Amino acid sequence: MAALPLFIFAPLSFDPERQYFMGAITNNESVAACQDAKRRPISEDGGPILVAAWESAMFLHFCVPPETLRPEVPRPFELELHDGAACVSLVAVTMSRFRPCRRISPAWFFRHISQQRFLNLRTYVRYSDEPGAFFLWGWLSQPFRIGLPSSLFGLPYSFASVEYQHQVRNNVFSGNVSEAAGSGRFLFRADIPSAFHPCSSGSLDEFALERYTGYYYHRAKGRLFRTWHPPWRQVPVQPQIQDMSLISERFRWFTKAQLAGANFSPGFSEVSLGSPHGLAKRPSPTGPGRRILSAFYELP
Repeated sequence: MAALPLFIFAPLSFDPERQYFMGAITNNESVAACQDAKRRPISEDGGPILVAAWESAMFLHFCVPPETLRPEVPRPFELELHDGAACVSLVAVTMSRFRPCRRISPAWFFRHISQQRFLNLRTYVRYSDEPGAFFLWGWLSQPFRIGLPSSLFGLPYSFASVEYQHQVRNNVFSGNVSEAAGSGRFLFRADIPSAFHPCSSGSLDEFALERYTGYYYHRAKGRLFRTWHPPWRQVPVQPQIQDMSLISERFRWFTKAQLAGANFSPGFSEVSLGSPHGLAKRPSPTGPGRRILSAFYELP
């Protein structure tokens, strides 16, 4: 990797009131959640460290008995329920066009990555007064031609073969994620309607998508990072899932999960990412160094 440019530290311009909205936003609750998310990175995280594009995001939501999922959520996080059921989501997304927000920061590392494909398994929790997504596991494509070990950073993820295809002309999105031979795969496709709109108030879609804080557990401690983007423009879809063995072989409790819904979004050209830090600790102005890379592998 090339040496990072040695500029004097100075944050690039960031306007917390900038609007990215595409089309009419009619769900006031989603807008309120978005506005609240805008304020938190400024007041608590010192602003974003990285901007990236999130492209062609597919969300598949599953309901799980709360008593089955609670042991997977460590303290101090509190599992949130929707209509009395716990929810886990598989999120397939491609990230690209990484742009650091500070002139000297470990976030410059991401300028060397042209594209990164993710499949994340997450559930939904609350810490204090802040709802968020808690990341259980992630599969991601190798960012370089040289293979990296899955144990990098000691976080719950593994490198895998991750292939997504969005056939825009045919309005079809498909995915194929697999690890080493014999360890299962995740294979799906969905027809994509063309009318995108905000999530309906009180819906499972809103419950699962409108999350601007990411939580994860690292070295027996809870940590968080925040994202900032407009409310999701999405459309419900009916996915065809051919193979779920990648998830069920790692998480035996997933055999009790029932598909409850799915959504597709074209994504955003700009998503701002905050610096990861402890639950009750504000990071330094220059960020926590290598931990920036750690949080990246838990997104989105």
